[in-house]
Amino acid sequence: MSLRLHARVPVRGAIAAVLMVVGLLIISRALIATGLLGLPSNLLQPPGSMAPPSIRPGQQGPASLILGVDAAPSSPGSVIAYLSIPRLGLKSVPIFDRGLDAHANMVIAPGLAVTHYQFSAPFGTGNAVLYGHDDIDGSVFQHLPDLRAGDEIDIVLVGSATPLVYDVASSKVVAPGAVQILQPSSASLTLFTCWPTWVDTQRYVVTARPA
Repeated sequence: MSLRLHARVPVRGAIAAVLMVVGLLIISRALIATGLLGLPSNLLQPPGSMAPPSIRPGQQGPASLILGVDAAPSSPGSVIAYLSIPRLGLKSVPIFDRGLDAHANMVIAPGLAVTHYQFSAPFGTGNAVLYGHDDIDGSVFQHLPDLRAGDEIDIVLVGSATPLVYDVASSKVVAPGAVQILQPSSASLTLFTCWPTWVDTQRYVVTARPA
């Protein structure tokens, strides 16, 4: 009996310690994201894993799929289209076209908005890439994993009344460095966000095809 009791105490202590650390990390990230702590939110993120796709100096293409701290819009009011996804309750969410900032990281549109990767294809042509936050600043793509094959995604270009209609074809989880999802392809729509929520060590990717 005494041997069993002594064996359980360290195990329980270790479990309690792990739970406390995880709880502190979650609380810290929540405080940082809401601005209650004066630290950049990417301090709690794995290096090179939490900002939009970036092109590092001396490289010819995106180095990693990174979602992180918002950057200021490259040009105010540059909404290029609106996104609607009925299953997720998203209706006419503004899409901003964004490129790279001074540090060679791709700019992410602030607030409840979606960003079109400026170096991907225009809508309706090749592989148009969209990305958004999953757990901060509007969390526009928080429920992206709820999409199922056949679900409708609508894109309405500014100045047009006719939507470009896509159907979800597939979804997958990839590593932050899986830059192949950005590569050119036939007409398609690629949406991605960080995953899992509040952990953000991977990327959740949805691919859609013209209906």
